[in-house]
Amino acid sequence: MTPNERFKAHGRLASHGVTVKVINDAIHGQFKLKGVAQDLLSTPEMNKLSHIKQLGLAHLVFPGAHHTRFEHSLGASHIAGRMAESISMEDIDTDTLQVAAMLHDVGHGPYSHTLEHILADRGGMDHMEVTKGIILGEYDVIVDGEGESIDERKSIPGILEDRGLDPKLVSSLITGPDASGTERSLISWTEGREDFSGEDKTLAQLVHGPVDCDQLDYLLRDSHFTGVKHGVVDHNRLIECLRSQGGDIVVEQGGLSALEGMLVARGLMYSAVYFHRVTRVTEVMLSRAVERAGDALPDSIDLQRRVDAEIWAALDKAGGFSRDMITRLKYRNLLKVCLSRRKDDMNPEQIERLASIANELNIRREIEDDIAFRAGLEPGYVAIDVPSVKLLLSEPRMAQVDVKVVGDDGKTRWLKEVTPMAEALRKRQVSQEAVYVMTLSGNEKRVAEIANQILFE
Repeated sequence: MTPNERFKAHGRLASHGVTVKVINDAIHGQFKLKGVAQDLLSTPEMNKLSHIKQLGLAHLVFPGAHHTRFEHSLGASHIAGRMAESISMEDIDTDTLQVAAMLHDVGHGPYSHTLEHILADRGGMDHMEVTKGIILGEYDVIVDGEGESIDERKSIPGILEDRGLDPKLVSSLITGPDASGTERSLISWTEGREDFSGEDKTLAQLVHGPVDCDQLDYLLRDSHFTGVKHGVVDHNRLIECLRSQGGDIVVEQGGLSALEGMLVARGLMYSAVYFHRVTRVTEVMLSRAVERAGDALPDSIDLQRRVDAEIWAALDKAGGFSRDMITRLKYRNLLKVCLSRRKDDMNPEQIERLASIANELNIRREIEDDIAFRAGLEPGYVAIDVPSVKLLLSEPRMAQVDVKVVGDDGKTRWLKEVTPMAEALRKRQVSQEAVYVMTLSGNEKRVAEIANQILFE
C-alpha cells in the first residue's frame, strides 16, 4: 500500500460507524475509546499491564498506591488526544499519537524499573526495546503454554495496519526524537501534504519529551493514589497552551506558570515518592531476592513476560534468602538504613568508587557480602544502594527543562531565558542521599562501622 493509499484507507475507516468504549477513570473522569484504541484493549499485551503496579512496592509506604500501568496507559492516551486537539492535528496524526501513548509501556516486565537492571545484566532488553519489538511484531509477551487460553488473537502490528497506521512510525515515537535516532514524527506517508516536514519532531516530543502525555498522567495519577499532593499540575491550562512551531512543541506565555508548576511537581514527586528512603529499601529487597534466586527463576526473556504476582510466587518457591526477603516484604519487616552519605560529604575518589560499585553487579555484591561476613551476617543481608544511578536507568527526563516558550511579543525563547527556575530544577538532586547501606534490624551499628571503613576510609 502506497503512502497516499494508506492515508485514504485511514480516512475510510474513520468514517465508518464505530462502537465506543467508555472508560471511568479516577483521574480524568469519563472518556471514550474507539477505533484502533478500542481494538488494542483486547490484546494480551495491554491486559498484561493490569497486573503490573505502576509504582512497584510503593504501597508499602503509600497504602493507596495500587494503581497499574494499564490505567496509566489509558490515561496517557487520553491526554495525548487532548494535546492533539490543542495543536489541531489531523485525525491520522491524532490516532498515531494516541496509539503510541497507549502502547508506550507494553514492554514493561514485572515490577517495572525495579527489576529492569537485573534483566539487562542477564542479557535481557530494556522495556523500550521490548515495546518496540511488540509494536513491530518481533516480540511475543505470551509465555509458552499460555497461547491456548487466548481466543482469536490479533497482533498489534496487524491491528495498526488494519486501521491504516504504520507500526514502524508508532514504534519510533516510543523513545522520542533524539533517543530513537529519527527526527521525523509526522506521518512518513503524507507525501504531498503542505504541512509535512522532514524535521518535524512534534509527535515524538508529545510521547517522550520535556512536556509529554506520559509524565503529565503519571504525575497526576501517582499524586492521587499516594496522597502526596506535590504532583498536582494545572494540566488543563498547560495542554491549552501547547503549540507546534517549526517542528517543535512550544508553550504559549499564558501557560508559563503551569509549565513551571509541572517541572516543580516532577522534581518534588521524585524526592517525596519515587526516591523516598523506605521506597528504596523495598525495591532493594526485591531486587536482591531476584539476584540471588539464581536458576530458580526463569531466564531473562521469560522473566520479562511475567507479571508481579508470578515473580512473587517464584521467589517464594525458590526458598532460602529469596523467600526470606519476600516474607519480610509481605509482613513489612524491612531492612534498616544504617549508613547514608550526601554527595557533598564525599570526595571525588569516593564518588567515583560508588559509581563503579553501582554499575557493576559483581563488584557491588562482593563488597556487600564482605561487609556482611565481617559483621557476622549471612550473605545478602547487607545491601548498598546508590539511588542516583538508578535514576539514569529509569527516568532521564529530570534534566530536560529545555522547553520553548512563545512570548506575548511573538518571540520564541528557551525556558531558561524566561525564568531562572529551569536551571535550578535541572541542577536539583532528586535524592539528597547519594548512597544508603541497609541491613537487618539490630545490626545497624556494627554494619555501619564496617561499611564506613570499606567504602569511605
